[in-house]
Amino acid sequence: MSEFTFLGQKIPKLTMLVGGALVLEGIGFYFATGMTSFTSMIPAGFGIPLIAMSIMATRQPERSHFWMHIAVVVGLLTFLGGGMGLRGLATGDLTASTIAQLLMLVIGGVYTFACIRSFTHARKAREAANQA
Repeated sequence: MSEFTFLGQKIPKLTMLVGGALVLEGIGFYFATGMTSFTSMIPAGFGIPLIAMSIMATRQPERSHFWMHIAVVVGLLTFLGGGMGLRGLATGDLTASTIAQLLMLVIGGVYTFACIRSFTHARKAREAANQA
């Protein structure tokens, strides 16, 4: 079986890209929108661990499954944290804070979906190798 890719990227590289996007989101909302509250940096707080997990998975390929399992937990927390934006969306509050939360929801959701697909692919590849 071939190696799993999502949107043309292997999962460690995708993790680096998602982490970078979250860091840029946090920095961008902090400086560009006038959201000078420290809470506008929350997306970066999720992005930095993802970048770290990607680096560790690349440097320790024999333990990449371990690092990617931690990364998917961070991705799931990103998705869940972004869910707070749904309340703002439902009440018509489309402030920068709500938009930042909705971005976290989408980014975290797509990333978590990609990780689950990757884990499923790895399990099927392992089962196929055991049957051969």
